Amino acid sequence: MPYAVVAEKLKTVPEYYMEEVSEFLDFLLFRKKKESARNGLDEAIAEVERGEVEVFHTFDEFKAAMN
Repeated sequence: MPYAVVAEKLKTVPEYYMEEVSEFLDFLLFRKKKESARNGLDEAIAEVERGEVEVFHTFDEFKAAMN
């Protein structure tokens, strides 16, 4: 969504909601910063913690699982 569309929508928001809108935007920016701070290793660790990684003890076990 282009910024111009968002700017037009903001013009329709009553003034008494502007603090809440501002806080929500701060939250979104914080969340984006937090997401971008994660690297590939962080994501790999999270996958292991969520149990999304399958471990094979031999290559034959891996091949059997792929069939």
